[in-house]
Amino acid sequence: MSTMHDVAQRAGVSPKTVSRVVNGESGVSERTRRKVDAAIAELDFRPNPIARNLRTGRTGLVGLALPHLSQPFYAELAEAIMREAERHDLTVLTELTGGVAEAELALVSEHGPYLAGLLMYPVGLSDEQARSVAQAVPTVFMSERAYEAPVDRVAMANREGVRAMVSHMASLGYTRIAALGADHTGRPERAAAHLRLDGYRDGLSDAGLPYLPELVCEVGTPDWDRQHGAEATRGLIERGVPFDALVAFADALALGALHAVQEADLTIPDQVAVAGFDDLDDARYACPSLTSIAPGTAQIAREALALLNDRMALTAPQNTGRLVVADFDLMARESTLGGVAAWRTA
Repeated sequence: MSTMHDVAQRAGVSPKTVSRVVNGESGVSERTRRKVDAAIAELDFRPNPIARNLRTGRTGLVGLALPHLSQPFYAELAEAIMREAERHDLTVLTELTGGVAEAELALVSEHGPYLAGLLMYPVGLSDEQARSVAQAVPTVFMSERAYEAPVDRVAMANREGVRAMVSHMASLGYTRIAALGADHTGRPERAAAHLRLDGYRDGLSDAGLPYLPELVCEVGTPDWDRQHGAEATRGLIERGVPFDALVAFADALALGALHAVQEADLTIPDQVAVAGFDDLDDARYACPSLTSIAPGTAQIAREALALLNDRMALTAPQNTGRLVVADFDLMARESTLGGVAAWRTA
């Protein structure tokens, strides 16, 4: 690959002159500019936009901090953000934090000086740490947890989405609707679980159904994955707790639940209806296809980049954080509708 020094040698000018031409700066004669342009074309020189921006102090580099990519939701969110960032001529540097505060802070200390902005899905940060991150670099959180700090945040309609799902199941005649993925610890990093459990309660209340603790399942881990979804569902079945529907707080949990229900020779949805939250690509191709809440992943990416652009342009309010809650859709499929899903699916 040709370098700026190669171009300078071919054109008979200094590397500084090549830099001025590449960056569109003044102070270069038209004759010299043509010589440099010709050398660039001959050598197929392609300037590195990140390196150039680092030198000029105008980086187009945005950090994206996610707990991990093992949960499909985070992978789909990362893809949506990268697509949206490309529309804004921004380059995304993705870092995995494991949901640990030390790693979330290290990202800022190590990369902050050359980041134009930061999109973070924080898990371990305290309120004070969140404040320090926002002070160090223009920041937008994608988080269900509300921080006592002036940080912009984009969130899902967690409570409203699960409420709509329970109402959907109740409207189909299901009366013993289990919840999968609850958390009773009160830990702030489990805010999504708390909000979705509140939505579950709301939906039962709307339908005139009682809240029964024996139908509420914790998964014993912050990782909402297939394995823990299957294990929790098996436990519910083995305890002999009667239930005719199950709303999982994540699609990964629901996909594990589908496996466990079928493993127990129960038909879906005739004997047990199953639904999730996230509307992953896997949900559409599960067997049966999975009813799910689509949380507006593309909108989350759009709104997060819009807020971040305001922060980077210094046009956002400096002493207050803004909140955007994405719209959601209930995607009704075979796991609750059975054979009629083909004409009732959104």
